[in-house]
Amino acid sequence: MLRETQGIDIYSQLILLLVETVLVLVPGMILYKKNKITIKKLLYIYLMVVYLGIMLSITIFRRPVGSRAGIVNLYINLGFGLRGNTPSLVGASFSVLNILLFVPWGMIIYQFIQKRRRLTGVLKTTLIGTLTSVGIECLQLITGTGMFELTDMVTNTAGAFIGAVFISILLKNKLGGDN
Repeated sequence: MLRETQGIDIYSQLILLLVETVLVLVPGMILYKKNKITIKKLLYIYLMVVYLGIMLSITIFRRPVGSRAGIVNLYINLGFGLRGNTPSLVGASFSVLNILLFVPWGMIIYQFIQKRRRLTGVLKTTLIGTLTSVGIECLQLITGTGMFELTDMVTNTAGAFIGAVFISILLKNKLGGDN
């Protein structure tokens, strides 16, 4: 965990948070005053932008541009010794961390797009999680700030799915019905 947060400083994170706040809440409050958006939707948009900033800080912004240029891994190795791969504590740890990184993303996205049918919400959230992961992997490849890894896309997608399922179950139990 310590290795995955090296290069992130609190000062940069506070500046990023300030920029995100101004970019989302100022226009959002104008839209709210004109009855174009609800406070609930505005808060979900703000949460999405802030959490996306956190994810980009962890996956891209913390490394110098070009530090990992051109590395592409198109195999899946979760580190658990599946499909003939050698078990690896480091590989398994990275897989678990990637899943955990996207669980909150799945929870936030699900609540933003929440539909009457939970399955539809979970599937749409999972698709958005997949697209977010593909975008991050492509940015890492283009900027040379990380490796383009198929394993990351699988684990990130799994994290978004888990987050969506978790929050859909939590909301169903809280509300006492199918939402």
